[in-house]
Amino acid sequence: MKARNEDEERRLTYVALTRARHDLLVSGSFWAGGVRPTEPSRYLHDLVEAGVVDGTAIPETTVHDENPLGEDGAQQLWPHVPFGQRAPRVLAAAERVRNANPGASGRYAADVDLLLAERRATRNAKHAVVVPHRVPASGFKDYLTEPDKVAERLRRPMPERPYRATRLGTLFHQWVEQRARTGGSLETLDVWGDELDLDADDLVDASPDAVVTDDDARRLADFQATFARSRWAGRTPVEVEREIHIPFLGHSVVCKLDAVYEIDGRAEVVDWKTGKAPSGADDLARRTLQLALYRVAYAEFTGRPLDQVDAVFYFVADDLEVRPTELLDRAGLERAWTAAIG
Repeated sequence: MKARNEDEERRLTYVALTRARHDLLVSGSFWAGGVRPTEPSRYLHDLVEAGVVDGTAIPETTVHDENPLGEDGAQQLWPHVPFGQRAPRVLAAAERVRNANPGASGRYAADVDLLLAERRATRNAKHAVVVPHRVPASGFKDYLTEPDKVAERLRRPMPERPYRATRLGTLFHQWVEQRARTGGSLETLDVWGDELDLDADDLVDASPDAVVTDDDARRLADFQATFARSRWAGRTPVEVEREIHIPFLGHSVVCKLDAVYEIDGRAEVVDWKTGKAPSGADDLARRTLQLALYRVAYAEFTGRPLDQVDAVFYFVADDLEVRPTELLDRAGLERAWTAAIG
């Protein structure tokens, strides 16, 4: 038993010495239970010999002739009562709360009734809001897929964290636009310019004083090189950054088309994306609603038949072209809007 106890003490000492991150508190006691003092641990002496512990900090013997804790040593109630002397008052208060009558009148009864009535009214008034006349195409998908959240934001506008277009997304859109307007001769963007009106997929949480970093410049150069290898690099768009407002069930949907190309007698609307590609089928279906709006807007703006207008996403960071196989026409978009908004 003595050898086993020594093994356990050695293990405890090893763990203590090797696990301490910054400081190690070493302590000992002559007295525990019993009527005779115990000797200091051999490992305390080893630490003194190693120069880790000051030897004068360890007394040679106890100053007590008898156990100062009494014959039974120190005692502690278990389980521990966390409230100490306040326990009777705390437990009595908890009992009153458990037995309280929720309908009883009190100091805050009127406030509670108003809050509960407001919650009931909110739950029963879904979509009971006035949709703004101007609806951005970038937010159109939220009206259709998350109408409750949109209704709540419209019903009770709250301050939002400062979102701003990323400098990287802004610079890429500017570069593509200026490249198109100069006939494809612009190799780099020397003037940073002001931010463009990008949609929500190109927004990130950023402080208002964000600046262009070296990493932004490097990634922009990567995007430019990727675009130069794309199938649009050698083409000149017929439209760039074209804003179109289309009437839509009593509202005006604002569409901002990044670029439109004439390819083999067909119009192709391209939406540049510098953010992440769709994470799955549901995410793609949500984003496709915006692309469908762009397709309808361009067809109606130019008078082209809808079946002669194509629409595609291009995720530059992944060099990924996403061409949805099914895009809703105006009737389909109106049905989806009516089903979601009423």
